[in-house]
This record gives sequence, structure tokens and C-alpha cells, in this order.
Amino acid sequence: MFHSLSGFKAQYHSLTLLVGSEFNEWRVLLYAPGVTIQGARQFSEAKAKEHALAVARSYVQDETHQDLPALPDVEWVPLAHDDWLIWRG
Repeated sequence: MFHSLSGFKAQYHSLTLLVGSEFNEWRVLLYAPGVTIQGARQFSEAKAKEHALAVARSYVQDETHQDLPALPDVEWVPLAHDDWLIWRG
């Protein structure tokens, strides 16, 4: 059985940022072709979004070595039903 997480997603250059609420904590996941990054769990929506953006900026700057401009902000949109699914067997 699949369970969908409610939350938000955004785009930061090639990375898709996901923050999803499960019980009393927020999970943070970033992905792009060839990379998946799991961020630290957070305890508020605002902290989860802030953390996801910080991880994205760090990855682009420190790991990709691309000369991309730091985006000051991203547009967060609600997750669709099948954006983030958890398997509960």
C-alpha cells in the first residue's frame, strides 16, 4: 500500500527540492538526473524549506563546480498526490 506525503516542491537549477510532512516532522529530499540527496529531518515547514534550499545551494557550489548564480528564492508549490510516495506493506 502506498501513502503519499503532503508538502511542497521547488526547482533550483537542475535540482528538484521536496519537503514532505510525516506526523510531526518534515523530510527533505533533493534529486536530479544521477543524484539523490536526503537532507536532515526538520520540525517545521519553514525550517524544511530553508534547509532544502541551503542543501541545494551547497551542492551546486561545492559539488558540481558549475558557475551558476545563487538563486535568492524559489517558488514552492504543493506536492501532487504521486510526487512522493511511501510504501507501507
